[in-house]
Amino acid sequence: MCTRKEGPVKADWILGSNEPVVDRHKSHIHEDAARFLAPTLYRVESKGRPFIVETVEFDSTVGKSVCVETTDADEIVYAQRQGRRGLSRFVKNREAEPTDAVTVVLKKDSREDYYVLIAAWCGATAEKEPWDPNIRDPDELFRAQDFWASHALIWGSEPIVPGTETAVCPW
Repeated sequence: MCTRKEGPVKADWILGSNEPVVDRHKSHIHEDAARFLAPTLYRVESKGRPFIVETVEFDSTVGKSVCVETTDADEIVYAQRQGRRGLSRFVKNREAEPTDAVTVVLKKDSREDYYVLIAAWCGATAEKEPWDPNIRDPDELFRAQDFWASHALIWGSEPIVPGTETAVCPW
């Protein structure tokens, strides 16, 4: 049990370093990853970090990654995912790929001693999307653009805002 100013909150999971983790309202948890959250989070050591993005690898396949490496032969489109500010890169002619990894994003509550789960998905860590307002410097923007020039989300893996689809790269 952990506490908030509003009262006690039951921890949903525990980190390997023993801090409680709570699910936030509207967290972004992919279905495959949900089954592996407890063992994934138990293998994460906080090391006092205020923000954690960590990929945990398992000994066998845990699900399918909807973020895949692309080639010139792929059919690429851009569209705005629901709840996002910019356009995401999608690939239409591909399937999700088996993965042995789960990535979690956690933020330490600034007033209390617990972490809040922001997102979890099967697959490796991805760079921020180039439109992300949290990109702070030109190097980070370059890494984001470079990553998303060669990776894309599987079309149909996320709901999109109708009418936002385009073949023109927005960045």
